[in-house]
Amino acid sequence: MGFEAERFVSRKEAEIYGRVTQFTLAAAVEAMSSAGLGALLRQDAPGADVHKGLNKPAIDVTRFGCLLSTGQGAVDIFEQQVEKSRERGPRAVSPFFIPGVMPNSGTALVSMRYGLMGPSFNIASACATGTHSIAMGALMIESGLADAMVVGGAEAATRLNTVAGFGNARALARARDGEPTKASRPFDADRKGFVMGEGAGALVLEASEHAEARGAKVLAQVCGYGMSSDGAHLTKPPEDGHGIYLACKQALERAGLDATQIDYVNPHATSTEQGDLAEVRALRRVFGERLARVPMSATKSALGHLLGAAGAVEAIVVVCTLRDGVAHPSLNIDTLDPALGPLDIVVGERRKLQVSRALKISAGFGGHNCALVLGAAP
Repeated sequence: MGFEAERFVSRKEAEIYGRVTQFTLAAAVEAMSSAGLGALLRQDAPGADVHKGLNKPAIDVTRFGCLLSTGQGAVDIFEQQVEKSRERGPRAVSPFFIPGVMPNSGTALVSMRYGLMGPSFNIASACATGTHSIAMGALMIESGLADAMVVGGAEAATRLNTVAGFGNARALARARDGEPTKASRPFDADRKGFVMGEGAGALVLEASEHAEARGAKVLAQVCGYGMSSDGAHLTKPPEDGHGIYLACKQALERAGLDATQIDYVNPHATSTEQGDLAEVRALRRVFGERLARVPMSATKSALGHLLGAAGAVEAIVVVCTLRDGVAHPSLNIDTLDPALGPLDIVVGERRKLQVSRALKISAGFGGHNCALVLGAAP
């Protein structure tokens, strides 16, 4: 709603690429412009006139990669072309069908728009996709494979069949008191499931010396990351949240920190009964009794569940919290579920916080977990 595709893609490209790819490109363009890299945009691309006359930054594009991922891909294009084949036969299918639906089309389009020649591919790990992409981007830089990466996630899967699939799996919430905006209620005693959303989030990661050399304005830093698998069930987390605990533990160890040095948590918090409980149990293992005094904001209460985009968008929320010293409130928590134990959930209004380091968690179907430790700009 309100998305202006023509700002980012031509009319022909809008026919080829689904909304998820358009979202990917839009998020990347905004991230690259914010990072002072907008002049790298190809001159014949939509929106390039904004950067007309600006000098291209002295960037080695062979060491600049792109990892903008989606978990579901272009569901709209897939459905559209399958219906064409059903109605009119296979010759009616577009020759652009494959590049239009392949999950890596977004990251490919961004790399072509900016001439980026570093590592570029798609990661699909369901609802952990965006977070995994950030972690892998940081790993690429840390390992010396790249100096910079534009990373994140996108999703646009609110179609009849995907909604039906989640609904029939009893994962979706229903409107409460006739109000759809009250349906997503992480940690609330009356939570019944998540609300699907769509969107995209992109960030530019750079090695510190690379950012310093070009005079970039640093908003935050990736201090550590951890990745794990539940190894148990396709859609249901283990009750003790052991996989999430392992990802958090790895992220802290990689950052060289202990849990007492984390000031804020942005949890996965989907608003499902089992998921929220497993995550809090994992966090209680990480923080112990101190968890009751660590502020948390459940972003999905306001935005819904963006699936493959969730981790990226929520990581941006954490960056804003680190930058501004303000945490957003969690919505629709009327009664905290007593089974979760004592928690410090930010509710009601925004809260001013002194945040130096924060923990961001994501978990996806398949038992995929990823945690990031993000720190304030040095």
